[in-house]
Amino acid sequence: MAARDIRLSDKAAPAAFIRFYLVGFALFAFTPTRELFIALITPSLVLAITAVLAFHKGWNARTVAWFVFIVVSSFLLEMYGVHSGRVFGTYSYGRGLAPLVRGTPLVIGLNWLLLVYASHDAARRMLPAKAGSAGRIVAAALLMIAYDLLLEWVAPFMRMWSFGQGYPPFRNFAAWFAAAVVYQSGIEALRIRCDNRPAVFLFFCQMAFFLLAGIYSEIFIR
Repeated sequence: MAARDIRLSDKAAPAAFIRFYLVGFALFAFTPTRELFIALITPSLVLAITAVLAFHKGWNARTVAWFVFIVVSSFLLEMYGVHSGRVFGTYSYGRGLAPLVRGTPLVIGLNWLLLVYASHDAARRMLPAKAGSAGRIVAAALLMIAYDLLLEWVAPFMRMWSFGQGYPPFRNFAAWFAAAVVYQSGIEALRIRCDNRPAVFLFFCQMAFFLLAGIYSEIFIR
């Protein structure tokens, strides 16, 4: 019975994600509720990663260890980047991702884990088997860059973060790609099973949300 319930939940997840982000867009687009939307960004990210990992198959010690490594190391990388300006460029986080520790969102490591995990499965599904490990690593990293291109567009409007010079410099995307390759390589080397349709759907659902929010922001908010 439990397995059957999981399958049903797996099928229901896409519709639930669509409703979730449609509500989120409505809260963002409607001026009186925009502050509420900003306050709900961090809880929404925690809810998203919890929902995705609930569908993960094949938990074991090496999977947990690598996931923890991604969360902790990406948080430290972001903290160093914020204070030094040497990794991603000169930027600062806003209240949209509060709470912050030394200017760095506590939730940012979970967000990295979500993107690494979902993009890996997306790349696996999109590429033929003959692409091999290297092909999946590069494809997943490029998917993360595509995601970041949209996210960087809307982040200032959502008070998540902003760069001193406006749109991020090239080094931001180069650093994203390098970090993504490291994290994706670990998934391949440790043979972590990323077979999670809801995670893939959520990844592209978020990209669609950022695209829609970006267009709206350029027309009605800027």
